[in-house]
Amino acid sequence: MPGRSGSSGHAGAAGSRSSVPGTDGPRPARSASTGREARRPLVGGRRVADLVAAIALLTITTAVAVAAGWGIVFLSLAFHSCSAPGNRCDVTLGGLVVYAGPVVVALVVVLAVLFAVVRMARRRLAWPIALAGLVAVVAVFSAALLLMGSAVTHGI
Repeated sequence: MPGRSGSSGHAGAAGSRSSVPGTDGPRPARSASTGREARRPLVGGRRVADLVAAIALLTITTAVAVAAGWGIVFLSLAFHSCSAPGNRCDVTLGGLVVYAGPVVVALVVVLAVLFAVVRMARRRLAWPIALAGLVAVVAVFSAALLLMGSAVTHGI
């Protein structure tokens, strides 16, 4: 736009300048239909309800994880029946379940808390992540029960 003072002479909005010092280039056009501006952040009562639900679910998930971790450790008591006649035991599988199970439970809880906190900081819904963490802890415990049941075979 020749003739206007302060114009950079580039095509674009009149008088628009880059926010970077020392450059006179036009700013790229930003659309409200893409990027962070397109997302509708949680506000008001929905935000509070999401925070309360996510924190409550994460607290419940942590308590269930502690119980599941100790429950998996106590599954090692199933090996006391291995000396009975007719019983067979897969010590390798049972040991793997007893030692790796609580680690997997702890990993699931840490990931659930981490992802939920990140989503809370970005003002996105976080309670589904916390709920998924709770379901994952229950699934890990159920898998440990099934694997331990197959590791110890009772005879007649």
